[in-house]
Amino acid sequence: MTGNATNVTRSAGEPLVAAAKRHDMLPIAVMVASHRTLKAEGFPEAVLSDSLCRLLPFLERLSGIRQADLGWDGSTGLGQLNLVRRAFGDEILPLWQWKPGSNVAGGDRVAQIRLGQQYLTPALRADVDGEGDVRFDVMVPCPHDDERTGPAWVPAYSVTCLFRAERRPGRRRHRLHRPRPEPADDQDDEDAPGLEKREFEAIHG
Repeated sequence: MTGNATNVTRSAGEPLVAAAKRHDMLPIAVMVASHRTLKAEGFPEAVLSDSLCRLLPFLERLSGIRQADLGWDGSTGLGQLNLVRRAFGDEILPLWQWKPGSNVAGGDRVAQIRLGQQYLTPALRADVDGEGDVRFDVMVPCPHDDERTGPAWVPAYSVTCLFRAERRPGRRRHRLHRPRPEPADDQDDEDAPGLEKREFEAIHG
C-alpha cells in the first residue's frame, strides 16, 4: 500500500495504513521528498520515488501495446492500419475506412478518410518502385482538365499532404479527375515530397 505526493497529511495516510493492515499487507510510503512523520503515522518503511525501477515497467507497457498492434500477442492487431498510423498518425484511424472492391486506383487498395460529408480518397501503393516499397497516394482535382474524366493522384507522405490535398482549388466541387503529373508551378506540392518522403521511408524501413 502506498501513499503519494498528494497524500502527505495524517488524515490522508491513516485510511491507507488501515486498509493495508486489514489485508495483511506492509504499508510502504512512496515519496518525492522525505517526510519525518511517516513512521508515526504507521508507515514502517518509506522510499523515495526516484529510487524505484520505473523504466523497465514503462518499456514493458509500451512493448505490450506495440505487440498488440502488430498482432504478436495472438490478436489480429492493426494489420495494414499500422502503415496508416505511421504515415498519418493515430488521430486518422477513427476516420479511416477501407473500401473493398473499389477499382478507382488501378487495382490498388483504396480507403476513405471521412468526417461528416467531406472525405478524401487515399490509395495504398504496394510496389511503387518495383522493389516492394509502399506509399499512399491521395485523389485530387486536376486543374488542367475541365472534362475531369478520371482520377488524379498525388503522393501523401504525412497528414500535412492530406491537408494540402483537401485545400486544393476545386477539391470540394469535383471528386474524379484524369491522372497526370503534378504541375511544376504548384507550390503546395513542390515542398511536400522531400522531407516528408524521407520520413515515411524511414518509418516503413
